[in-house]
Amino acid sequence: MRSIGYLRSIRGYIAVSVILFFAAAASGFTAAEQNPEIAEGWLKELEMLKWITDLPPLMIMILIFAKNLLACAMAVLLGVGAGIVPLLVAISNGILVGMVSYQVIHKEGVLYLLAGILPHGIVELPAVLVSIAIGLRLGHIFIMTMIDGDGDLGGEARAAISFLMYRVAPLLFIAAVIETFITPLAISLASR
Repeated sequence: MRSIGYLRSIRGYIAVSVILFFAAAASGFTAAEQNPEIAEGWLKELEMLKWITDLPPLMIMILIFAKNLLACAMAVLLGVGAGIVPLLVAISNGILVGMVSYQVIHKEGVLYLLAGILPHGIVELPAVLVSIAIGLRLGHIFIMTMIDGDGDLGGEARAAISFLMYRVAPLLFIAAVIETFITPLAISLASR
């Protein structure tokens, strides 16, 4: 029940993180549409990570979980730096999703894109966006503390870390399991 109260207390920051992410995704999609070479370059960068698919599934799952947990932890903990890192995480991930979405739709179709994103994205994206929101809140409280000494930055940081470890991390683990074992099946069904 405390988790619901905590989420309510950061709902404005969640709204900001959602708007930032989807605005960046729309910008990335539009940029790729107007200049497909840019999107192709980003896709080539991602293809350098193809070696991961040669690993055993358990290792793939662990790598996905660790990467996502690290990104969320950075968004939360480095939010103290005036919220700059969470802003960058939201914008860069949004642009990447937009550009990749354009490329996938252009080459494989919308169904293929949905099969590749939805199964794990339903769990992963909210966890990431909430992490960004928590980082934005910490940044805001840090700024307010510096300006007028008003704010419990220590208490807020403890609440943020607790939420990250006991709410976000389990969701990211579930998303990694889905991405490793279910998303590939959904993609293979969509590509038939």
